[in-house]
Amino acid sequence: MSSGPQKPVVLCLSGHDPGGGAGIQADIETLAAHGCHAAPLVTCLTEQDSSRVYAVHAVAEDILWQQARRILDDYAVAAIKVGLLGSAGAASVVQRAREQHPDLPLVLDTVLASGGGQAMSGPDILQPLLPLASVITPNRREARALSGRTLPDDCAHSLRETGCPAVLITGADEPDHGRVTNSLYRDGGTRHWQWQKLPGSYHGSGCTLASAIAAGLALGQDLENAVDAAQHYVWGSLQRAFHPGKGQALPGRCP
Repeated sequence: MSSGPQKPVVLCLSGHDPGGGAGIQADIETLAAHGCHAAPLVTCLTEQDSSRVYAVHAVAEDILWQQARRILDDYAVAAIKVGLLGSAGAASVVQRAREQHPDLPLVLDTVLASGGGQAMSGPDILQPLLPLASVITPNRREARALSGRTLPDDCAHSLRETGCPAVLITGADEPDHGRVTNSLYRDGGTRHWQWQKLPGSYHGSGCTLASAIAAGLALGQDLENAVDAAQHYVWGSLQRAFHPGKGQALPGRCP
């Protein structure tokens, strides 16, 4: 039997959203849309719907590590994408994976709360991972919580001082006069993007963005091009958003 073309593999560590809007399903759909293969590790189970998160149940650290090392030993992983962790144990798994594979691109979606505002993780869990990431993707509230600063430029400077080489601060979580400003901070300068703010609210857009960046890096794009292409993809997926429930819309990640 002949084999098909090889797809870049992205190891994903994210929570499970039973509604399919965010978390590991967002990773799988986004990576598949980009021609990549997701190797999914579920860090936690959540009780949530399209309106809010009710509870987070962490998966045991030893189970996650055994899963991670089996995949890393077997697959030629091209990138790592980290989303909701839900526990310090899951963060330790990321650290151990990074120690074994220090050269892989690692995209860290700094999930602290749901789109509806419910707390899901704490800054103390994420802080040790900041210097291990190739790029982190906080929204403005997350950037302030992780840095202790207020203005986006100051937040980015503080976060980069932890050792993280690149910070993408997104602005869709705050009102911005009909426009969304996303800013990438890294060595060599800062690039800003502005997007028309679409009406309504969306569940899983941050997961989709981070996964799309990981896909671009796995496919060999440089960081700026991966970030640029990922934003175009997310904006298109939000234009295709649909409402299976009574709360936020879900991105249409599969064109």
